[in-house]
Amino acid sequence: MSDPLALFADDRRKARLAGDPWANLCVLSTTDSAGDPQARVVVLRDLEQRLAVFINATSPKHAQLPNSQRHAVLAYFASLGVQYRLTVSFEAVPATTVRKSWLERPRIPKIMDWLYERVHAQSSEVASREYIDKRYAELDELLPKSVEAPPHALGYYLVIEQMERLELAGDRVHSRQRYRCVGSRWQSSELIP
Repeated sequence: MSDPLALFADDRRKARLAGDPWANLCVLSTTDSAGDPQARVVVLRDLEQRLAVFINATSPKHAQLPNSQRHAVLAYFASLGVQYRLTVSFEAVPATTVRKSWLERPRIPKIMDWLYERVHAQSSEVASREYIDKRYAELDELLPKSVEAPPHALGYYLVIEQMERLELAGDRVHSRQRYRCVGSRWQSSELIP
């Protein structure tokens, strides 16, 4: 397949069909202000025929984005034995698109986004788990069922500059390809796994 984005989409579709819990997740790696790598699991979204991630602006990962022009994203579909390593830059998702997509989220993450907005920034320290549960319950009671997205809800399209696909093969040599986006075309090369 000459289009690596179509290959990725097809592998992801197969992983979803197989019930792979990682089919809708990826690992996003950024660099903090000291230059240290930081990685975390985030939801990988299909948004307007593009890949995207949503980030709360109060999150440390959002503060880390300006520390580098490029970031690493890893997707692993265990059900297929396929790993994708992506080198990406980010392009902001329009606020209207973020707001519309945000409404489709489950209630718990919606309330948590408002908790970050009104009570404590994401990843900030608090006294106890009970404190979090209490603040969550208060907001859940206070906010209407049709709550809108808070201002700090942001989205970023992944602008993929390079993609490596590693297919792990149990009874043969693994397969590994690199795809680089040059202008509007993809160049591929075979790599020794």
